[in-house]
Amino acid sequence: MNKLLVLAVLSMCTLFCNAQNGTYEDIFDVSSDGSINKVSFMIDDFDLSQTVKDVEYKTTFSHNFTVGTASYTLKTGILKDWGDGIFSRGFNVISLYKDGRTELILKQPEIWTYVYDGGSAIDFRDYTDNQFFIPIKLSPNSLAMVFLGWPYGGDMPYMTIVVATEKEANIVFNKRMGLDSIKTYPLYTMKVQTVLEEYDSCGKLCTPPVFTEIKASGYGTLQLKKQQQ
Repeated sequence: MNKLLVLAVLSMCTLFCNAQNGTYEDIFDVSSDGSINKVSFMIDDFDLSQTVKDVEYKTTFSHNFTVGTASYTLKTGILKDWGDGIFSRGFNVISLYKDGRTELILKQPEIWTYVYDGGSAIDFRDYTDNQFFIPIKLSPNSLAMVFLGWPYGGDMPYMTIVVATEKEANIVFNKRMGLDSIKTYPLYTMKVQTVLEEYDSCGKLCTPPVFTEIKASGYGTLQLKKQQQ
């Protein structure tokens, strides 16, 4: 078999595999020193008024964990005067501390819900050791934390992903998506819903749900499967 024919066969195989498996793009990258390199279009801004940005909040719960040799504390909170009833459903402030120093504070006017015993229609307690986020160990020195938004009617909730390394922690993903299911083999993969299904007045489905995937790359990052236009 000559070289041109071999190249043609390899090209056809690549096209076939891409068609079968879809195309994935990195959500973020981690440098050799543990620095997190964000991709801006993977992070949608929360709809925050100046009032929400500046309003005080009170801490509700705290969770300690380690990433490599670094010690982290996650604290959840509720914006002041947002109502005590929200405690049973979730939180709208996430603050993260590394070795006692503030790494990240996130706020939103909606809420992140608990991954079990919260507003999620699916109970994800089999995939987490805490009620606040779903951990994905990407490497010995890198951990992704998946926070699930509250499923408000009429729109998809926010799915927020924060990554912590031995060096730092930062938000790497924030999109209106809902977590549908998880599989852990051969690579950790989350099936996520991107379009909310809608029904007409007779109960007939008029807008079907749309799904895609977020998966561990195998080299310390997460990847998002591109959706066909």
